[in-house]
Amino acid sequence: MKEFIIPFSGLKTGKHEFKFKIDHTFFEAFDQALLEDADLDVDLVLEKVETMLILNLQASGFLNVPCDRCGDMFKMPIECSERVIVKFGDEEFEQTDEIIVLRPEEYEIDVSQRIYEMIVLNLPNKRLHENPEDCNQEVLKKLNEINSQEEEIDPRWEALKKLK
Repeated sequence: MKEFIIPFSGLKTGKHEFKFKIDHTFFEAFDQALLEDADLDVDLVLEKVETMLILNLQASGFLNVPCDRCGDMFKMPIECSERVIVKFGDEEFEQTDEIIVLRPEEYEIDVSQRIYEMIVLNLPNKRLHENPEDCNQEVLKKLNEINSQEEEIDPRWEALKKLK
């Protein structure tokens, strides 16, 4: 994914804008991709100062995800942003989510992993159709049938319930 490698050594001091289009080919590059398809626009503003780089990432668009209620795929809107500081140095420095340390001889940075992590970490815990009517009604009907069936209760538990 060469388009996500930014050579910063030749850039002048100041702000530089980069735009990326994210689709299924982006997620295929990651072995354990939680996502299969998307239609996202990612804007990156790289601010180069004398001693560091400041990366401001912003993504917006749609992800194709399975509905947690019915299992059908749907387009879920997503918007997210992240700010990353890139410092240069030889000394051991513990990197954090917001700070990356590169060796002084490095001249380019690959932002694909940062973009992937930003998208995945901003996925909601529950991914549901906005309206329950949009869900696959046949699946919901079958789930309701299964849930409404009375389970055979072990007589030992019945005896314990009488103790209440």
